[in-house]
Amino acid sequence: MNLLITGGTGFVGRAVVKQLVSRGNTFQIVSRDSKNHPIDSVVQLPEPGKLFTPATIAGTSCIINLAGESIAGSRWNSVVCQEIQNSRVKITSCIVDSILQNQKLGLPYPKVLINASAIGYYGSHPKQRFTESSGNGHGFLADVCRAWEEEALKAESLGVRVLRLRFGHVLGLDGGMLPKVALPFRFGVGGYLGDGQQWMSWIHRDDLVNLILQAVECEEWQGTYNACTPNAVTMQEFMEVLGRVLGSKSRTRIPAFLATILFGDMAQEVLLKSLKVYPKRLLQQGFTFHYPCLSDALTHIFKK
Repeated sequence: MNLLITGGTGFVGRAVVKQLVSRGNTFQIVSRDSKNHPIDSVVQLPEPGKLFTPATIAGTSCIINLAGESIAGSRWNSVVCQEIQNSRVKITSCIVDSILQNQKLGLPYPKVLINASAIGYYGSHPKQRFTESSGNGHGFLADVCRAWEEEALKAESLGVRVLRLRFGHVLGLDGGMLPKVALPFRFGVGGYLGDGQQWMSWIHRDDLVNLILQAVECEEWQGTYNACTPNAVTMQEFMEVLGRVLGSKSRTRIPAFLATILFGDMAQEVLLKSLKVYPKRLLQQGFTFHYPCLSDALTHIFKK
């Protein structure tokens, strides 16, 4: 199977590529800068408003779309928010339109689209447990995820098997939220934000990579899947477990108002949001998590 990967140089994409290399799979990575890339099989990301070349799409049997500007990369403003949306929605639209282009030309096209999304789709609720059948929530990220998924869904009408994977917090040492929240513990000032009772749904990056590659191979998989473990924890619990693993107690608490001052709108949309998400469909499909418990996941990440 020939794979095309957008976002292949990102936090999750790098791990997917590493696994593909170890398996001997044939793949190409889509990059904004295809000239200065350590891997030879790189495709240039089309300019805004343009499509992939028909030959690129014709030579691909599955697209793994992980593209998206980092949500926690910098303080939010109108420019950052626009890039968060465009880097997801417009690239997904480009992929679907490129598939349609090949159909009209009578050329081969991918039959599978694995499209990233996020549990931010559900908005926020202090107590509700969300499954894949739960409705779309409110807020900036909920709107982005809805538009993102709507673009991916258009490929279904073209005969493509589409999967929308709603990522929880992805845990790993070289990206995502974990390095940021672990740093204060190194100085003995680790702690939680707000009242600490907001729910956090998470997944070890290794489990997410296995999930993505299993989704490529399993033809019966289709539709929406929550990509998180069944064991959500509160932020206070998360920080206490992290402190134990790092040998440093969770000592501090940053009030919600101060978090908003420090981080702006991102605090309300990401750091203080409560999302207790359950991967009902993944469990029904028989997917096995290697790291279903937070303590085991964090121990593996920091001790390996």
